[in-house]
Amino acid sequence: MSGWREKVYDRVPIPVQNRILSWHGRRMLRERFGPEYDRLMSFFEESQWYSREELKSYQAKRLQRLIRHAYEAVPYYHDVMTDRGLTPADIRTEDDLVKLPVLTKHDVRENRSRLLSTTCDRPSLREAYTSGSTGPPIGVFWDSSVTVVNNACLWRCRRWGGFEFGRPYAGLLVHPIVPEPQSRPPYWRWNESWNQLLLSSLHLREDTVAEYVAEMRRVGVEALETYPSSAYVFAKLMEVVGERLPLTCVFTTSEPLLDVQREIVEDRFCCPVFDAYSQAERVMFSGECDRHVGHHVHEEYGITELLDEHDEPVASGTMGRVVATGLHNFAMPLIRYEVGDAAAFRVSPCECGRGLRLLEGVSTKADDILVLPDGRLLPPPAFMRAFKGFPGIEQIQVVQSEPQSVTVRMACTNEFSSGSEQGIRDNLRMRFGDEVEIIFEYVDMIPRSSRGKFRTVISTVPLSWGNASTSNLYQSD
Repeated sequence: MSGWREKVYDRVPIPVQNRILSWHGRRMLRERFGPEYDRLMSFFEESQWYSREELKSYQAKRLQRLIRHAYEAVPYYHDVMTDRGLTPADIRTEDDLVKLPVLTKHDVRENRSRLLSTTCDRPSLREAYTSGSTGPPIGVFWDSSVTVVNNACLWRCRRWGGFEFGRPYAGLLVHPIVPEPQSRPPYWRWNESWNQLLLSSLHLREDTVAEYVAEMRRVGVEALETYPSSAYVFAKLMEVVGERLPLTCVFTTSEPLLDVQREIVEDRFCCPVFDAYSQAERVMFSGECDRHVGHHVHEEYGITELLDEHDEPVASGTMGRVVATGLHNFAMPLIRYEVGDAAAFRVSPCECGRGLRLLEGVSTKADDILVLPDGRLLPPPAFMRAFKGFPGIEQIQVVQSEPQSVTVRMACTNEFSSGSEQGIRDNLRMRFGDEVEIIFEYVDMIPRSSRGKFRTVISTVPLSWGNASTSNLYQSD
């Protein structure tokens, strides 16, 4: 992507950039929508009201098909099942999954090629990487059917917020769609094929936020998709300049949504926030309905288990490790995959009447916000992609004690080179600007916090909002 940006995108006029993004959007439309999407959405509208027994019956049918395929076409699972004296007939329901071991990130990393189905069309597969903050990024493959079902779950969540695809909305996400050196608006681009205003997270400041809001008003934006930390920064800056922008809903994902974040975002955008929780590995999907009492697990998507330290199921209301089995990825099945997060199943069902179980207390990564010398407040999603694609990185931690300097701590293998360090430095400089000194510090291991969390971004610099300031979100951890 960096090569493409340097050679073409960053150098062409803004109208051409808009056409490039719209072309890319049309390609994504063909991948994610169509007859199969329509069929799934029709089914999901019905199945969300299924009873627990009906949902478990659906899962069992999908699971039996997946297990049979894994035994016959996936070398890793054929060997695991053979070593345990199992055949596909032995694993028919969720209760039978305990016969198989939990699949760790280390297992996937060491057996990636053996987890691929021998029947898949490798060139047609999509690949995504985990964040890699607590270990090397893991590349996971899936086929087009997973792309469609994941998109259907995403837009079912958005229907729960009263929003339909095709209506105008904005995205404040990670892609640097506006070149960092640009010093005048527009700090956004337009994806015509999605009716989507793409906002730059790199240019959002106190002196530019009113321009963002004005453009959203002009376009008639009805919803915003973003990350909790990005939404928080946006809303706090709006508060400083006295702006409000009524929307239908704000959709957040990929980070913990704190109460303090939800409160200010709902105040400034005059609408509810709908949070979702899922993974790059495509093993589970969940999201809030309009009752906002937890995340409904999309049980048509996968089977979710919550386990204790002995790999035993925990009781409802008790926190456990999230272990999930994706029911649609036949190219690279991940069965009983340990996500690395914790959650609890809510004891009582949701008053909305859906049969989909509720997750509550979801615990994922907890990161601070960087403060830059030019006044920008940069949430982690806006710069963590700078580390993507460099081999040999075991752990990453970005630490800041003053705006003018950032320390990058890394635990690396021999695969990591001085050229990789320079590549990361260039990527970060593109996001931070030239005023920030970037210091690399190499360590054997990065410890967890006092509460057992792995902190990818730690900043003790206060967040400034006009004449006021607050502590960084996780500084007290």
